Amino acid sequence: MDPLAIIAIVAVLAAVASAIYAGMAVKRMRWQMEQFTAHELTRLSNEHNWNLYVHHHQLPPALPAWRGLSDKGWAWRILHLNHLNLLALAYKDHERGLLRLDEFEGWIRMAKFWFSDLWSESPDVDIKEGREILRHLLKPEEGYSNEFRQWLLKSKIIPPDLFSD
Repeated sequence: MDPLAIIAIVAVLAAVASAIYAGMAVKRMRWQMEQFTAHELTRLSNEHNWNLYVHHHQLPPALPAWRGLSDKGWAWRILHLNHLNLLALAYKDHERGLLRLDEFEGWIRMAKFWFSDLWSESPDVDIKEGREILRHLLKPEEGYSNEFRQWLLKSKIIPPDLFSD
C-alpha cells in the first residue's frame, strides 16, 4: 500500500476521532452548564425569597398570594419556597442522573421530615396557616412543574389533601 494512502487513512481516522472527542466535550460542557444554571437559579430564587421576606412590609400586594399575609404567613411562604426549591433541584439532578439513588432517598427522607407537621389537621393556628400557604404554593400557577408536584405526592412528601389541580 502506498505510504501516502496510509497517511491519508490515519489522518481521516484522527479527524474522526477528534470530531467524536469534540462532540463528547461539547455534550459534557452543555451538561455542566445546565447543572450550574439550575443550581445558580435555585440559589438566586432562595436569595430573592429572603429579600422579599426582609422587605415584605414595604412591598405592595403585587401577587394574589401576597394579599393579607401576616408576618408568620410570609415566613411560612419563604420557608416552603426554599424547601420546595431545594427539592426541585434534587429532583432534577436525580432525573439527569447526577444524584445516586441513596443520595436522592436521603433528600426524600429529609423532605418528609420538613413537611411532617403538615400531614394532619392541627388545632395550632400557625400550623393551619402553614398548611394553607403550602396548599397555595402547590398550585400550578406558582410555577412548579406538574411532574415535580406529582412526585411530591407519589413520594408521600406532601399530603394529598393539599393538592388541587
